[in-house]
Amino acid sequence: MRMNVYNIVWADDEIDDLLDSESIAELESNGFKIVGQAHDGEELESLLRNPEMVDAVIVDANFNESDVEIGSERDTSGLDYARSLYLHTLKQKIPFFLFTNRSDELLRDIYKHNPKFLEDFPRHKRWFSKSGQGEYDELFEAIKDEIEKRKSPSFVVRNRYKDELAAASVFDGVNEFILDFLLRDYTDTLNEMVEPFVQVRRAIEKMFAMCEKMKLIPPISDDVNGTAGYFLRNQYSKKDDAGKWIPLYKMNGSDLMAKPLAQSLSYIVDITQDASHSKGKLTLKVDEYFRKTSDVLLLRSVAYILIDCIKWFTITAINHRDLEVNECTLWEKVEK
Repeated sequence: MRMNVYNIVWADDEIDDLLDSESIAELESNGFKIVGQAHDGEELESLLRNPEMVDAVIVDANFNESDVEIGSERDTSGLDYARSLYLHTLKQKIPFFLFTNRSDELLRDIYKHNPKFLEDFPRHKRWFSKSGQGEYDELFEAIKDEIEKRKSPSFVVRNRYKDELAAASVFDGVNEFILDFLLRDYTDTLNEMVEPFVQVRRAIEKMFAMCEKMKLIPPISDDVNGTAGYFLRNQYSKKDDAGKWIPLYKMNGSDLMAKPLAQSLSYIVDITQDASHSKGKLTLKVDEYFRKTSDVLLLRSVAYILIDCIKWFTITAINHRDLEVNECTLWEKVEK
């Protein structure tokens, strides 16, 4: 059974001392991933601009709204700023937890005229003491329980497709597209995507370019249809001036990509070919078809094949790390 991963943003003016490599590794071994560290409120707000990637936020009472130093022990401007983000910007969609050295008595006195504070941070549920015996462990148990109780679509999708999203993170922008697709598939909003087939095509182009960079394939990635054919037929050919097909490269040994996946890749390259052409040369007009019909089944078939291909790339790249060996053993020029 795979362990869930809980994405945490942590705001504390002494975060660099609080989170060393050893403590981060220990947290990760228990499923808690620190995806952002903030020293002040402005940094925290910046880290929360993509809230779908965050499951919970930990804040200290001892940090400021900006990088100005705290003036006194009664200064809770950073905490108030964080509460404003929690209540108004994020509409309480992400749980906030207070972890501080400030005493219970001091904070209760500061907020004695603001009972909403205790509603937002009830003691031992959302408010934990750094000096309290065992409260560090209590904090993370409370975080885990709250996230599991909420189980937002983002949390469910990110953990269900953890390996797939990790594979897609190799390519700039592809991880974001796939996460958006998976979230929309989960929430039945795929019909709202804008030009998704164009994004699939761009992802394929990035994968082919990376294959060429790693010498998994010969220098052919600028010809997307030809590259897909290379995986399917183990050979790359190009028309000469007379219109005759001339073989230029061939794959050595066994198939680099299994034939069922290569056939599927060829299919999605054909489906998305309009993404590489000018508007006057569209043949399938797939995005226009999608806009008119909202045919999410077609989009699903294409996007999930893309995800499968990206996983293939990650596994293949791990197994073929040596670029010089790849260039010498995986393919060769065809002798004319």
